[in-house]
Amino acid sequence: MLKITTNLFAKNPGTDPFLVGVSGGADSVALLHLLLENNYRQLVICHYNHQLRGSESDDDACFVEKLAASLDLPYEIGSSDVKKKASDHRLSLEAAAREARYEFFAKVAQKRQVKKLFLAHHSDDQVETCLFNFLRGSGSAGLAGMLPVSYHTIGLVELEIIRPLLSCSRKELRSYLKERNIIFRHDSSNDSLIPTRNRLRHAVLPLLDDFFGPTYRNAITRTATILGAEDAYLESLAAPFAQEEKLFTRTLQEMPLALRRRVLHAWLKHHGFCDVSFAEVERVASLLNLQGPAKINLPGKRHARRRAGVIFLT
Repeated sequence: MLKITTNLFAKNPGTDPFLVGVSGGADSVALLHLLLENNYRQLVICHYNHQLRGSESDDDACFVEKLAASLDLPYEIGSSDVKKKASDHRLSLEAAAREARYEFFAKVAQKRQVKKLFLAHHSDDQVETCLFNFLRGSGSAGLAGMLPVSYHTIGLVELEIIRPLLSCSRKELRSYLKERNIIFRHDSSNDSLIPTRNRLRHAVLPLLDDFFGPTYRNAITRTATILGAEDAYLESLAAPFAQEEKLFTRTLQEMPLALRRRVLHAWLKHHGFCDVSFAEVERVASLLNLQGPAKINLPGKRHARRRAGVIFLT
């Protein structure tokens, strides 16, 4: 029998309220039914229509609406033209969809006064995420993949994101649904080999299965768990510096390299830089060379400067 560790996330699952993201696909439908089986009753179903698959997207929304009604659960349906958002803001389609979706979750959280959100990411998603981030040259935060519990601030709303299926595989979830004759929707865009993530899922990972056997997936998720704990520790050490307006060069020079990079990364993020890259962190770190330039360029026509032993942003 498939089990999830939801008992970690509520003192009283029968009365504590939660949002749950439901796309209509197998994973989120399985999550919804598993939550109900584990006595989570105060659920608000949240579905976001990205308008990327025409009538198929609309049919997904209708499916979720009927599912919510059949379970006698409240629901919220959101929608927007994600393709236009991606074009207007020069974002990838995936990034625009994710941003729009989380903005919707935040609005629902504010409206319903519920700040905890269940999402249906599972162990196969975790493997794909870790491998994808590794190939992009990510640091420990990216290699740690998705955490069982994380926090996202969207505007003035802080959401607690809970992923109770990270120990479950896609195969286990499909078996669970089949055993109970639970229907779900199939997203045809997941079959396309154009998105990089889909190519990993349908082409690269099956090859790795053939070469190494499926146990390598457990090794990746185990590594993600280890790195997640180490990343959280570094983050806690860096956090006090992030809110400072200025950083002292001597303090930074005396730090171990790993902590110095983490401090600079957290500092830039706190002061309004999105998607801070390794290159940007290293450019700011170059100001510690007192023989080098005292000013470097940053995205958004901003700058970091060194003067009288301190580094600050302009």
